Amino acid sequence: MVVQNPNPLITTIIPTFRRPKLLRRAINSVLRQTYPHFQICVFDNASGDETGPVVAEFAKTDSRVKYHCRRENIGPGLNFAYAMESVETPYFSVLSDDDVLLPSFYQTALAGFERWPEAVCSVTATVQVYSQGHVHSVPISRWKPGLYRPPEGMLAMVKYSHPEWTSVLFRKEAIQMAGGLDPETGGPSDLDFELRLAARYPIVVSKQPGALFVVHPEGCSSTPDLSLFWPGGAKMIRNLVQDEHIPAEARAYAERVLSARLKSVLTAYGLGSLARRNLDDAFKVAEVLGNHYGLRTRARLLRAAASACRLFPPARYPVAAVRKLRSSLRDATLAPRRRQLQQRYGAYVRYLDF
Repeated sequence: MVVQNPNPLITTIIPTFRRPKLLRRAINSVLRQTYPHFQICVFDNASGDETGPVVAEFAKTDSRVKYHCRRENIGPGLNFAYAMESVETPYFSVLSDDDVLLPSFYQTALAGFERWPEAVCSVTATVQVYSQGHVHSVPISRWKPGLYRPPEGMLAMVKYSHPEWTSVLFRKEAIQMAGGLDPETGGPSDLDFELRLAARYPIVVSKQPGALFVVHPEGCSSTPDLSLFWPGGAKMIRNLVQDEHIPAEARAYAERVLSARLKSVLTAYGLGSLARRNLDDAFKVAEVLGNHYGLRTRARLLRAAASACRLFPPARYPVAAVRKLRSSLRDATLAPRRRQLQQRYGAYVRYLDF
């Protein structure tokens, strides 16, 4: 897959729904790229607000900005999938409307393809920041730069952390190679796509920051919702386990690690549901832990706690206190690392002011 055109065209996909102010910032971040050969395709999921006029304002002065608006809302997952299926250029990237590309993202990513033309995607670092400007994490900080042959990229995602696709440049062929987005995976559909792609094809990684992923109260990453990881997380694991093109040893490792992580996330979410008085979700998690994973003792305890909270609502306060203490201890443990990240990557938060 050698690049023939020295200036290949890139499509920036921006699915959006009712966030015109943040969308304006996202579009501006693309327009300030040092690599100029791109088009921005905004896929409006029937916002019915100022989204259309905001995009029209950009399109009036820059023909690279294009607008697609659905008549009815089809949900975020299908909107993302439709946007990806519409790509016709050699390369594309996916930018959430609340995130920001750093100016040299496309230039850096294309340099990775030039050095490793066999790669199907070129990964740069994502700096996860709070909306107030504090650095939260950098998911690929423990990765080594360079080429990852299959299934090394998938194993690195499982062992460490997966790159946010906000700062990944994909070849158009990657959509067909990975089979597109799996709607049954729901919340983790982006991770599922990346895992399936990296399990079978080479990827190239740069440690140079390419984008800012913004953690804010309106974002799905900050909003507790069981559908963000169940049952989609289980479907994601099955997609890897059932792919016989992936070496059996790699599949077994991925299943073991990802299943353990999912069980831990489910347990934490179940306890959090008690504190939030979302008892229906607590009972759902207990059912999943007991019936799907065979963790009957854990399920019984969670079910008993949910029943107690239903009969005597103040029973949730000890759970909330323990969760708050655990959160404080975790923050204290992570504080030195976050100070290091702030010192190293803090300068990039100025790009939130696009």
